[in-house]
Amino acid sequence: MEHMKAGWAFLLSGIVVIAIGVAVIVTGWPANEPFLTVISPAPVSPSVTSVTVVPSETTMEPASPTPVPTISSDAVKLHFLDLAFGAGNAYLERWNATDNNGRIVISVTAGTDADTLLLENAARQFDSVSRTNGLSGQIKQDSTGDISIKFIPPNGMEGIAINASSSRPTREFEINGTTAAKITQGSIYISADLKGDVRNHTLIRSLFYELGVVGTTDTYPDSVFYSGDNTNVDLTYADLKALEILYGAGLTGGMSLNDVKKAVYIK
Repeated sequence: MEHMKAGWAFLLSGIVVIAIGVAVIVTGWPANEPFLTVISPAPVSPSVTSVTVVPSETTMEPASPTPVPTISSDAVKLHFLDLAFGAGNAYLERWNATDNNGRIVISVTAGTDADTLLLENAARQFDSVSRTNGLSGQIKQDSTGDISIKFIPPNGMEGIAINASSSRPTREFEINGTTAAKITQGSIYISADLKGDVRNHTLIRSLFYELGVVGTTDTYPDSVFYSGDNTNVDLTYADLKALEILYGAGLTGGMSLNDVKKAVYIK
């Protein structure tokens, strides 16, 4: 009897379970029960930032002009007088346009390549301002020229006579009591033992002495013709302007100081 009751109970439980299942299928899940919906995120495209590159404009500033030395016309004229007459000269010493057809040739004996380059540069500077004469940039070697430059042993300097009666000034340059150069009309003798800046300065100073720059200046320490200790070899602005007057069309060799002052309007 007990077994029959258990069977019926089991049967009734099965019917209830089946009935609930059928109800779920027919009616669906209760409306008030939420469903969890998983939404996959949309693929994210990498952001692309658009960059417009504008080429920068480089403004080229005009080059600053080379400053012109501030020296007055009157100061240039006084510098010229110092260089042309400062040594006590009574008359102007310069080559005339008719001398050698206006072309002055330089020759060098026993010089170096550096000596030749220095003379070529001096010739260019002179020609840039001279209005009457030209200094040839073709330096002749071991030959003759209108201006002959010879490098000789120091003991040979004693044998070079300075002719005081020459129509042009003669000069002897000394360094520390030793003869560095002797200058006569058309000839320059330089001690071959000179080296470096001293040799270079002696060469250029002697050349321009031969061309008529017989004086010195106490005013311009950077001048080739400065009276103090000096190894300058490049003509300054003031030097060039003084040479421009010296070799201008209005002057000739042999003019007196007063005549020169009148010609260049110096009171």
